[in-house]
Amino acid sequence: MDYIIRIKKEKKSLWKDSWAWKMAWRDARHNFGRLLLFITSVIIGIAALVSINSFNENLQQNINDQAKELLGADYEVSASEPLNQEVSAYLDSIGEEQSEEITMASMARFMTSTPGTRLVRLVAMSGDFPFYGKLETLPAGAMEKVKSGKFVIMDRNLATQYDVSSEDSIAIGNVVFKMAGEVIQIPNGGGLQSTFTPSVYFSMDWLDSTGLVQFGSRVTYKKYVKAGDVVVTREQLRAKVRKFGYSYETVESRREDLGEGFTNLYRFFNLLAFVALILGGIGVASSVSIYMKEKRESVAVLRCLGASGWQTFHIFMIQAVVLGLIGSIIGVLFGVFIQYVLPLLLQDFIPLELKIGIAWNAVLEGLLLGLGISLLFSMLPLLDVRFIPPLSVLRTSFEPVRRFSKSRWLVIILVLLFPLLFASYQTQSLMLGVSFFAGLLVAFVVLYLMARLIVWLAKKVFPDNGPFILKQSLANLFRPNNQTFILMVVIGLGVFLITTLNIIQNSLLNQVEFVGRENQSNTILFDIQRDQVEGVVELTKDNELDIIQLVPIVTCRLKEVKGKTIKEIQADTTDGISNWAVTREYRVTYRDSLTRSEKLLDGQLQHVADDSVFVTISEGMQDNLEVGIGDSLVFDVQGVPFKVYISGIREVDWPEDPPNFIFVFPTSILEEAPQIFVLTTRIDDEVVANKYQRELVTAYPNVSLIDIRLILSTIDDFFSKVSFVIQFMALFSIATGLIVLAGAVVNSKFTRLKENALLRTIGASGKQITGMTLLEYVYLGVLAGVTGMLLSLVAGFLLAKFFFEIVFSPDIPGLFYILIGVVSLTVIVGWWNTREVIRNSPLAVLRRET
Repeated sequence: MDYIIRIKKEKKSLWKDSWAWKMAWRDARHNFGRLLLFITSVIIGIAALVSINSFNENLQQNINDQAKELLGADYEVSASEPLNQEVSAYLDSIGEEQSEEITMASMARFMTSTPGTRLVRLVAMSGDFPFYGKLETLPAGAMEKVKSGKFVIMDRNLATQYDVSSEDSIAIGNVVFKMAGEVIQIPNGGGLQSTFTPSVYFSMDWLDSTGLVQFGSRVTYKKYVKAGDVVVTREQLRAKVRKFGYSYETVESRREDLGEGFTNLYRFFNLLAFVALILGGIGVASSVSIYMKEKRESVAVLRCLGASGWQTFHIFMIQAVVLGLIGSIIGVLFGVFIQYVLPLLLQDFIPLELKIGIAWNAVLEGLLLGLGISLLFSMLPLLDVRFIPPLSVLRTSFEPVRRFSKSRWLVIILVLLFPLLFASYQTQSLMLGVSFFAGLLVAFVVLYLMARLIVWLAKKVFPDNGPFILKQSLANLFRPNNQTFILMVVIGLGVFLITTLNIIQNSLLNQVEFVGRENQSNTILFDIQRDQVEGVVELTKDNELDIIQLVPIVTCRLKEVKGKTIKEIQADTTDGISNWAVTREYRVTYRDSLTRSEKLLDGQLQHVADDSVFVTISEGMQDNLEVGIGDSLVFDVQGVPFKVYISGIREVDWPEDPPNFIFVFPTSILEEAPQIFVLTTRIDDEVVANKYQRELVTAYPNVSLIDIRLILSTIDDFFSKVSFVIQFMALFSIATGLIVLAGAVVNSKFTRLKENALLRTIGASGKQITGMTLLEYVYLGVLAGVTGMLLSLVAGFLLAKFFFEIVFSPDIPGLFYILIGVVSLTVIVGWWNTREVIRNSPLAVLRRET
């Protein structure tokens, strides 16, 4: 037989013990199926880790390398009004070359084979922008055509939607343009922006002719600067332009903004990597633990033949090292392959040309961590091999007294430290590492205590009478060599981690919510001039549409806050007032009541008393301005100062039935001020919507219309892609979890075969054995699953609120589906385990086990 070979008595190290290597190979080749869970857990865990870390590293490198190409210039300054002389002169002094751009939202009418109207982002350009990066059009010379005449180019998705060709025309305001080409790539445009607001580009020479820039029009003026000999830091640029309320951007700030924009994606991927690796470790520990229980008698035979405890330990340690290394290498290769697939899934909403290379740091990390978890999580059950006595051959139920071992305590400490150190390293934060570790530890302790409670209850309520199947299934929960503790912990932790991922995934995908009640507006008209209000209202009624809101909007700026001028506030470095809040342009309205999207939190509604004007402010803005009830503000309304006092603070649900406002004035104050109007209505019929939009654009080309239904459709399409990416990556961890769960149940069969065979010998039928086994797994699956799911709700809430900083939004039906799936998997695998006993005679099973 395989075990009868010469055993050398002298003590040798693991690497020099040739006998141990031979025995490891002889044993492994006959038991590879039972070691499959071990190597699979390592492969999937490392594949997830390597693919995620490689992608994160490549994405960050792409951001660093392409920030200048994405901005298209060294500096960008933007404002809601033409840049003043001081800022323009400053930009002239630091720039070698400049380009201007004026952008606004407006309606475009497509005179094509697929006619229609659409809100677009109009971009009037002058100069040779971009200075860096590529302006790629189809055909290649389309931009030169735009500069030379009455032509436009547009984002490819917009041209595709309306089937625009080179022979077609597009009406923008009062001007009809010819189509020159499609934009494939342009700095500061395209990508995700074009998904929600596609752009149309034309020469600034034609902007005045369109008639779109009128009083109250929301226009953004931008100037792009290519740096000259003067080196300007971001702080120097900020000091020059922010005092006028202008925005700015540099290559450095664009790089930082892009990195911050992917923060939650990084965090979710890091959470996936953590979960996948921990599940992989659990899978390793579970498979080795059960495997070593099965090998107990084989080890005892070797001890009878003279093998030392360390020699038998070496046999299985060699298996763990070799299989861990093989699994790590396969996992690394699989992870590298996956990172080349990810750009295909993410390219639609990442404004970068993703260039992927092998991230050798991630590869090395994967190899080391794969080998590390293989050794670390298999060490505890392997160390016990040293103390299996030869007596176990004759008395299989003999349990030796577990000796105190320094190496055992060292391994326990390292196993406990591993999640803490790995989470801290992965998140680059010791605090987050401690939090992740604490959550995992709490889940483990709760599941262990739940297992003890189940064992205690099973003994306590054990029925004296009743069906054999019921009694035996309950007895299995507390009998010697029971699997209650290990299955409760493994199944519970698997459910806990998988459902936590599901909660975070669902919360991430539900950050954007649009309410669609029947009485809520889904169409918004803005930039309506005062002399156009009557005509627009009549047109709306002629189309049998209800006017839900007709809101006046007055633009203004702050001159004073609590008696201090804006310049004094900016000069006072000790003042905590937000510079953005005091220099921005405000759009305010006037009314004497709340809308359904508002709630008064404190104070009174806006009103006039004793010749003083009292306004309300939205919650949060009072913190930025450091004002409270009773404090004074002075607004500049088209050159006319208005002193007001804060009378109340409103809570505003911004997405609910827009438009909503930061400041609301009382009536009878701003009626004569220059103003524009916003009208909201609801259109449910597509034919009516198209007819209404065509008539509106023809009669009032300056009025823009937002069709929220179209936005919702675009959002749905976009988030379905995001959802697919997130679910694709979460699949690694879920697959690892399911393999761990199934493997734990499969491996438990090796401790059940002999017992079930003995039950067959004393008269139990196959149906009875199947029934009691299934009942036992139902108990364990349901109890472990419910405990894990409840723990995940707590963990998901804490992660959503404090780690991802998003709204906690669990998919409760989805969690129950996962629970049902886990219980079903546990029961199905448990049923599969009983087939060998039922198919074969008890004697055959007992002989094989012996």
